[in-house]
Amino acid sequence: MPGLFMPENYVAEPPSPLEMNVASLVWGISLGFAMFTMAKGVRQGHGIVKRKGTTNLYIIMCLVEWTVSVMISILSWFFLFGLIAPSFALFFSFITLWVFQTQCIIQIIINRIALLVRDQSRIRRMQWATIALMGCVNISVYCIWIPAQLQVSETYIKVNFIWDRVGKVIFAIVDVALNVYFIRLVRSKLIANGLTKYNRLFYFNVGMICISLALDVILIGTMSIGAGVLYIQFHPLVYLIKLHIEMSLADLIAKTVRGEANSDPGVYYHSSTGGGRGTGPTGLHRHADPAGGVRMQTFVTGNRDGDNEYADVVVDAKGIQRTVETSVVHEHRKDEDNASRTSSTEELQKKFGIV
Repeated sequence: MPGLFMPENYVAEPPSPLEMNVASLVWGISLGFAMFTMAKGVRQGHGIVKRKGTTNLYIIMCLVEWTVSVMISILSWFFLFGLIAPSFALFFSFITLWVFQTQCIIQIIINRIALLVRDQSRIRRMQWATIALMGCVNISVYCIWIPAQLQVSETYIKVNFIWDRVGKVIFAIVDVALNVYFIRLVRSKLIANGLTKYNRLFYFNVGMICISLALDVILIGTMSIGAGVLYIQFHPLVYLIKLHIEMSLADLIAKTVRGEANSDPGVYYHSSTGGGRGTGPTGLHRHADPAGGVRMQTFVTGNRDGDNEYADVVVDAKGIQRTVETSVVHEHRKDEDNASRTSSTEELQKKFGIV
């Protein structure tokens, strides 16, 4: 029975028995990942609601990403199996769900970047830039992919053969670029300031970039298998794995911020914050002795009223007086993380609702 808006001369190339077996296997794996991801999402959502009393945009985007991916996996399998007839309505639904799928996963990555960027105007520019770029790709897919699937003309089929792959390459580049930007922020804002416990997050993210890029390459490769429709079933699996990666990164960030991740107690910590003319720059330097619990702290303040007997008064080129105070503090090493919170870590704690 012809589907809605399906041309009378439509001739579909059904997948071979082998391709259908592969599609069924991929669908089964997709459903498995969907269950694992749903369990992780429920746990994260419950934790956020418990800490903050309400949900947030991250959980909403994860829910939308999970829902559309599952819907695509179901529709694609029934379409490949022949239970749903090819039609304009079906292909329009595929693309519409795909738009939500691509936009949400990109915004989830940007939401992770926002944890380390204080300038929210930069984040908003990044969000709108990616929405515009991916939006142009999405619109072009509406205009090319649907006519090609309906076999309106040979021209659409040929153009779609190239552009469909180009669109996925563009998405892969955006994905990798945002993740590379994130790990650069981790290295420059956290690790470079002595917070070596974030090394685990850095290397984990590097590994996930490689996996994510490999998934994109596999997805593009499946477009050339057989009749060229098998990749429709791979699509939701790839994005469910990407979503699971993002949720795993969120878990790792939260654990690291809470101090549950392994950290090196014998490191050099440095924290500094800017001040006005009245207070001047303020800095905290900590030197931990890896062999014992003795730590030397050096405070640098711009207070003009410093009267510590061990203080060295310095006047810089701008005439701002600074006070350098040095003291020896004896404490147990297990308290190192709590005593060495930097402004970056405290900012992360606020964003995760951790007191």
